[in-house]
Amino acid sequence: MSSCALIFLLLCRLLANFIIPLNDTTEARYSEIARKMLETGDWVTLYHDYGIPFWAKPPLSTWLAAFSMKLFGVNEFAARFPSLLLSLAVLALVWQLARKQLDELAALVAVVVLAGSFYFFLDAGAVMTEPALIFSTTLAFVSFWFAVRQDKVLWSYLFFVGLGLGLLAKGPIALVLVGLPLFFWVLINNAWLRLWRKLPWIKGTLLMGLIALPWYFLAERHTPGFLNYFIMGEHIHRFLTPGWAGDKYGMAHHAPKGMIWPYALIGLMPWTLILFFWLIKYRKEVFIAQEDRGWMSYLFLFTLMPLLFFTFAGNIIYPYVFPVLPAFALLFMEVWKRTKHGAQNSLWLPYVALTAGFFALTATAVFLINPNQVAKTQKPIIDAWLQLKPSTQSELFYWGAVDFSAQFYSRGKAKPLSSLNDLCRAFHAQKDFYLVINAVDFIAFPRELTLQFQIKQILNLGKNQFFLLRYAPGNKVLHTYCK
Repeated sequence: MSSCALIFLLLCRLLANFIIPLNDTTEARYSEIARKMLETGDWVTLYHDYGIPFWAKPPLSTWLAAFSMKLFGVNEFAARFPSLLLSLAVLALVWQLARKQLDELAALVAVVVLAGSFYFFLDAGAVMTEPALIFSTTLAFVSFWFAVRQDKVLWSYLFFVGLGLGLLAKGPIALVLVGLPLFFWVLINNAWLRLWRKLPWIKGTLLMGLIALPWYFLAERHTPGFLNYFIMGEHIHRFLTPGWAGDKYGMAHHAPKGMIWPYALIGLMPWTLILFFWLIKYRKEVFIAQEDRGWMSYLFLFTLMPLLFFTFAGNIIYPYVFPVLPAFALLFMEVWKRTKHGAQNSLWLPYVALTAGFFALTATAVFLINPNQVAKTQKPIIDAWLQLKPSTQSELFYWGAVDFSAQFYSRGKAKPLSSLNDLCRAFHAQKDFYLVINAVDFIAFPRELTLQFQIKQILNLGKNQFFLLRYAPGNKVLHTYCK
């Protein structure tokens, strides 16, 4: 049944990846950054908009999404496909560690728990930086244990590969997420000498630097100021300064300190309540002293230390929970193994895991039944524009800001018009163009200007109504507004 549950979850995730459009802002933004990378051929600098560098994140997830779009075309599935592959790789790493440490049944439990947790299932198909980060930190987490406790030489180098990839996935925070729990684990288990002997610190550090540092050097060289903003802004100020005002690409997501714990409680569902119940009811079995070579403390620290670290952060968003998911799944597995819920009581686990899949099916069905009312995306408008078969010379404008989803689905053709002067310049160019405008803004337009357009379609997206308008050259523009 566990294998069937995993296949069901995978099929649900694939279905959602195909059907649900890219939503603003996160998914659409990172997809559009990757599309711009593919279009411009600049694989060093990430671009928030044409000519505007995106300094907030390193490139690993963007590289993967851009390469995927090169193979499969510019579409939702291609943008999301690397996240799915990385998530499957994380499941494989967790399986390998659990199987070597315990047995195949325990490994299957860990994988089912991880695949069926709410945040991991969401992350497996989302265009975000987190899938690359989770893969990197999990590779380091698994490799360290194999290197230090099972004397695996190859894994000792893979530990540093994981750190190097983490620097390319999210930046120095990856070193913190791995290093903080490792420090306390080594301290608690007095494993300093073993740590020094089992890891190739000099060669490994060089390997980590070889993986990550060339891009950092090139990024600063291409757009000076990147390192200062990325290190001081995205790491120091984002952590220490509540409501940090220096964010160039949005807002700092100020939240009360400790908000990471409610996020974790939600994101680890449906397993959190079960685990809490077991820890209370079977505390003697769980916490009885065992010779496990620090295994239980390893899992506890990798689950709790990142959450404790972010407890004091000035700005928090729910993806900060994602890196603890693999360790939590293994911790759940270990607690399950130590309680009376052993092999004879494992049949119900796959059924619990299926809840994430049913959630995805429900969301997909809602999108299919009434997509315009629930999707935070401009895809229906771009689809309507494409159905009009605009000429290659025709332009597409948005009144005000252009959402990332509009940029992505229009292949970068959607451009903003922010004032009547901009609109007049478009008129004077005497080219066929289309304008997308909110109904409220259109009604506020001077009547003489609204008469210049043909209303091609009216679309309702959520609570907003949009007009898709067409201007054909030759219409007389009143000089009162356009001189």
